Amino acid sequence: MSALSVRRPAFSRGPIIKRPNIDHCTGVCSVHEDTYMTTQSYFAPVFAKTATALAILAATSAQMAAAQETTNLSKLVVTATTTEVTEAQSLTSVTVISKDDIKKQQPHEITELLAAQPGIDIVTNGGYGKSTSIFTRGSNSTGTKLLIDGVPIQSHSLGSASWQYLPISQVERIEIVRGPKSSLYGSSAAGGVVQVFLPEGQQGDQAEITLGAGSFGTTQTDASVSGSDGKTSYLLAVGTFDTDGEEVKEGAGDMGYSNDHVMARLGYEFDSGAYIKALLMHAEGDSEYTTSSGSVRNNDYQNQVLALTGGIDVTDSWQSEVQLRQSRDDYDVLNDAGIKTGTYYDSESQGVRWNNTLWLGDHEFVVGAEHVKDSFDGSYAKERTNNSVFAQSLSEFGPLSVQLNIRADHYDEYDTQTTGGVAFGYQLDPVHTLRVSGRTSFTAPTFNSMNAENWGYTLVNEIRPETSESYEVGIRGDYQNSYWDAAVYQADYDDLIAWTYPTVGNIEAARVQGLELAAGTSIEQWSFAVAATLMDTENLSEGAVHGNRLVRRANKSARIDVDRHFEEFSLGMTLASYGERFDDEENETLLPGYGVLNLRASYDFAQNWNAKFVVKNALDKSYQTAQGYNNPGVGAFLTVNYSAF
Repeated sequence: MSALSVRRPAFSRGPIIKRPNIDHCTGVCSVHEDTYMTTQSYFAPVFAKTATALAILAATSAQMAAAQETTNLSKLVVTATTTEVTEAQSLTSVTVISKDDIKKQQPHEITELLAAQPGIDIVTNGGYGKSTSIFTRGSNSTGTKLLIDGVPIQSHSLGSASWQYLPISQVERIEIVRGPKSSLYGSSAAGGVVQVFLPEGQQGDQAEITLGAGSFGTTQTDASVSGSDGKTSYLLAVGTFDTDGEEVKEGAGDMGYSNDHVMARLGYEFDSGAYIKALLMHAEGDSEYTTSSGSVRNNDYQNQVLALTGGIDVTDSWQSEVQLRQSRDDYDVLNDAGIKTGTYYDSESQGVRWNNTLWLGDHEFVVGAEHVKDSFDGSYAKERTNNSVFAQSLSEFGPLSVQLNIRADHYDEYDTQTTGGVAFGYQLDPVHTLRVSGRTSFTAPTFNSMNAENWGYTLVNEIRPETSESYEVGIRGDYQNSYWDAAVYQADYDDLIAWTYPTVGNIEAARVQGLELAAGTSIEQWSFAVAATLMDTENLSEGAVHGNRLVRRANKSARIDVDRHFEEFSLGMTLASYGERFDDEENETLLPGYGVLNLRASYDFAQNWNAKFVVKNALDKSYQTAQGYNNPGVGAFLTVNYSAF
């Protein structure tokens, strides 16, 4: 199958915001938290394990290919190229978490879906609604970019997203793209991109209501109405999630969390094929936590995304789209009596992105420009602007596919950052594809690092962006009812910003090498998915920590998903495990590995009615991903859903 044959469907939605009526397939963080640190290299054995794994995969896939030569498990993905390709055709390592996956797993937070996915490390300061960091392929938490329907959202003081506040009940689909993507999305994509897609109104009128309750005094309510008449589509969803929480720190008592959220979408498609659509997502609530001194505090937070998107087919081979957007990540710190302490963090980003896609035979081109203004107000006030241009080409020459990317970002604070990438794919046969790529990336300094004097630090140098280079080799097999994927990579990070009291500056470097494996199959009523990651991180900075592993990155992880479907009900389980990790740059504080087992069941007990029951951390595993912060023990939750029309 030609890769470009699916890159432009009848109504190509473009990369980021979907057109109406078109399916696209089914806390307070320490400024020291992400300092690069880490034991001796063990990567040579990784390559030996890679060879063994690939030999096994090759032996099994040869038999599978003989009987099956069509692909039906390879899902569509848009984040890797900003245009539609399948997972099998992507020249970047990707993972798609579909609507069905989300419904089966019944998550309360996005971390439950991301846990132990290839290349993904998760660090949390406790349970629901607590400070959360995502590390992709060993990069800093500032190196994983979160997009919500194409709109980036993050704290400009910390440089990372507030993953813990994302209302997961409103999420329809998630795409994880591993490896640098600055040449498409700019700063903060050194490790990869996680894009969250929200639902749209479908043909006909629909309404749903979900009620849930469970352990830790948890309650959940969600309701939505949606529809489409062919030209106009709409969706309105509201919900609330509330929990008393558990004891995060010894002796501190239960730490509660609440999240009230609303989402609205409206789209219209003109007779000419032009379209316009609007999106609002707003979440607010509070999350209790304890400070290092033991005081109880409460984050009164708000997260918001606004987007207005319009597109038109200028010609049969040229589609143009413009998106106006705004995102906010704000919170006030309250004391244990609910009174404002005077500490607050307000982050806002406003931007416009112009995206053009052109087709010329077996060649596809994406060119565009972006203007972004970021601002922050808190213990200090700061703003900056960024103007960028970008281009991408996707070409096919028989079995060979070539992807080229380049982007230039000009900030008003420092020199223009130019990033690029090249990737090659080769179709070995109808079901096996080899890919090779090299890419560069950068991460803009956080506002905190540029104002470090506020915390009594002295600047070693004028803070510069962090940069990286990454190389990857991967191979994938896709069959009628199964797939497998293997990738090895190396990422080199330079000019890392280090907080070492009393100084801060671009003085660190690091190297990350890894192996990622994923496979899945459907056999009659059974479905299986497995993933594994082996990763070696090494601090290349001068001094006593040279050669140590990076802080809070696990050396290995694995995930197994199993589901059995019956006529009216289903049973399933997820086992996500991580190896040991260090919590300090000296590699003296070792956090042991752990495994978390979640069990689930779903029952359609009447027409339009469904009940779901899940037991999370079923083995009541006690574990920490950050020293001193306990994660929730075993918990049981029941939800009932009614669908009308």
